[in-house]
Amino acid sequence: MRRILVSLGWLAGFALLGGGAMEVFGRAMFPHLHAPGPHEKLIALGAAFGLNLFVLAMCFALLPGARRPPGAAQPFGLAQGIWGMAGFGLAMAGGGALLANVLTIENLALIARHAPARVNFNGPVFMLATVLAGESAAALWVVWYLRRLGSARMRDGGESGIGWCAAPALGYVSAAVMAVWIVCSVGLLFHFFPPDMRALRNLPESQLFESRGLAALPLLAVALFIGPALEEVVFRGIAFAGLAARLGPAWAAVITTLAFMAAHAPEKIYYPPGFIDVGLMAACAVVLRLKFRSIRPAIALHVLYNAGSILAAVLFVR
Repeated sequence: MRRILVSLGWLAGFALLGGGAMEVFGRAMFPHLHAPGPHEKLIALGAAFGLNLFVLAMCFALLPGARRPPGAAQPFGLAQGIWGMAGFGLAMAGGGALLANVLTIENLALIARHAPARVNFNGPVFMLATVLAGESAAALWVVWYLRRLGSARMRDGGESGIGWCAAPALGYVSAAVMAVWIVCSVGLLFHFFPPDMRALRNLPESQLFESRGLAALPLLAVALFIGPALEEVVFRGIAFAGLAARLGPAWAAVITTLAFMAAHAPEKIYYPPGFIDVGLMAACAVVLRLKFRSIRPAIALHVLYNAGSILAAVLFVR
């Protein structure tokens, strides 16, 4: 209870500090603005900026009184498995929102000075920038959390380990076969249950892939390599191990698969059959993780699945 109260205190402090700083900034930079509207917006943005910093500071255990005391034993079980998924999502959202708020403050300042705004918040460049900021924050958090868990647990291929260890060649062959099967299933779903192409084109994910040339390379790196590796380490690594330590591997498989499907709901909501292939991919990743006692074949499966899904989107979503 004490940690919760201290966390709430930090939350209020960050919000008040951000809003107050932006109030001072607004009055110093724009003394000619007497209307309350712009100042109120700046204060609200400052408070939101403070909340972003609070979320990231909480994720990285930087808040005294709201974190485990330094040197205390690091437990590992149900709570840590759940926090593995929650912390990953919060760090990603916090990183993306932080950049979005910074750019919003800049735009508002330019508009207040009667200068043209430089950021198109509906354009693919802004969306790509926020995605990269979120992925970067999430990647840093995953590396930080793995270091806290220790190298022994990270390399443990058992049910309560992360599974970052070598796998036999058969594991990667199995991953490739499963990926082909799942991507073919996607094709069959598209054939028998045609999606609403107009709705799919309006999805933020579809607009992201409007980027051309060098701008598309960072997105492809995230979609094909960085994203799959991070998600597998989180869902089939940290979360699965923590849940399995308390509930057993069967329940851990069910819960992490459902959580993985829920995490991908925003991109599947306009095409419900798409939850089938996401669920299949997650279930197959668990099978690979358990059978070969390594998370690396699951990462290979995820990479190949994403590559096949992108190819299917290029062929069908026109």
